[in-house]
Amino acid sequence: MHRIESPVDSHPTDQLLSLYSHLRGLTGKKTMFGHQDTTLCRLMHECDSDVVTLTGAYPAVWGFDLGRIELGWKKNIDDVSFDQIRQQVLRAHDIGAIPTLTWHSVNPITSGGYGSNMAPGSVRAVLPGGDRHGRFLDWLDRVAIVLSSLTDEDNLPIPVIFRPFHEHNGTWFWWSLGSPIEAIDTSEDEFRQLWRMSVDYLRNSCGIHHVLYAYSPDRSRIDLTDETTMTGGYLYGYPGDDYVDVLGIDDYWDMDQQPLDKSPSKQHKDLITMLTLVGYLAEERGKLAAATEIGSPGAFASRLNNGRDGEKVCVPRPWTGYLLSALEANQFTTRMLWCLPWRNSLEAEGTGAYGTPSADSPYAQDFIDFAQNKRIVLIKKLAKSPVDE
Repeated sequence: MHRIESPVDSHPTDQLLSLYSHLRGLTGKKTMFGHQDTTLCRLMHECDSDVVTLTGAYPAVWGFDLGRIELGWKKNIDDVSFDQIRQQVLRAHDIGAIPTLTWHSVNPITSGGYGSNMAPGSVRAVLPGGDRHGRFLDWLDRVAIVLSSLTDEDNLPIPVIFRPFHEHNGTWFWWSLGSPIEAIDTSEDEFRQLWRMSVDYLRNSCGIHHVLYAYSPDRSRIDLTDETTMTGGYLYGYPGDDYVDVLGIDDYWDMDQQPLDKSPSKQHKDLITMLTLVGYLAEERGKLAAATEIGSPGAFASRLNNGRDGEKVCVPRPWTGYLLSALEANQFTTRMLWCLPWRNSLEAEGTGAYGTPSADSPYAQDFIDFAQNKRIVLIKKLAKSPVDE
């Protein structure tokens, strides 16, 4: 097995090397708590992050989205301005938190977003020779402009983790290729070409060298029946060790879904199995590992406690008893460097996509206990607000 224990970028900035070394040092010892739009989307207003309101500390990983930068918009898919994102990336960096970026781009053929993001031949259209290739390179240029603009007060590049083309093994994004469970018209080779072309273009044509690249399939399309189906499902379309720094997993399936054929204990075992596979493959390939996007343990517990088919199931401690225990289950699950629930948006309240609990949640104290556990990393230093600058 080809082991790479340095960034895949052959010309990394000093700042990227420092981040990479830091993450290597944490591997197996700590798990950082992450949160999408933690200071940009909140229900409680006592502080500028719901996580701070409950715990007195900031997440150690701050997530942001670049969706709609490809169209030249000033705001992203969640109506957050890119100027705000730049400010918040600097805030995160100033207190020692790590920024991570996703990119929910529109379909290159239809320009459709959620609900109309798929079209036959979308990936082929942006590859060399395709009729949307030039358009896609323009998109990458715009991504590169944002990445280049992420600098600290000394104008030095802020290292970030970029998670493009996430959940590629699903059937809901234009870059999707499906999975062994449900294949669609994009082939594994075409997806690999898309990933490699994009990374090469950002590095070689745009001069971006302060980025770690994270690979993150969706858990719901990975069959855990045996080792072969697990590994094959996880690595379906994998672009190669020379193009990936972080092996991640987006897992809502084991965190907030409620399959009718699973008990909570079986679901918990599946979560451990999935995290174990990611950690094992990361160790084997010399990669970093993370639960790059997860559902809300509290939403999962609420659904179970409200009953299924008239039967109530008690899950009183979803953060410590369910998530934390999985992260601490064995030598491979402990390799998860961070876990990141999604944003605290009003439209997601009560669903698994809603990230952290409110102060009046029955799981608020359990979340506080989770945050205070010696394995979990949050940032207690005050993050200066842009209005104070």
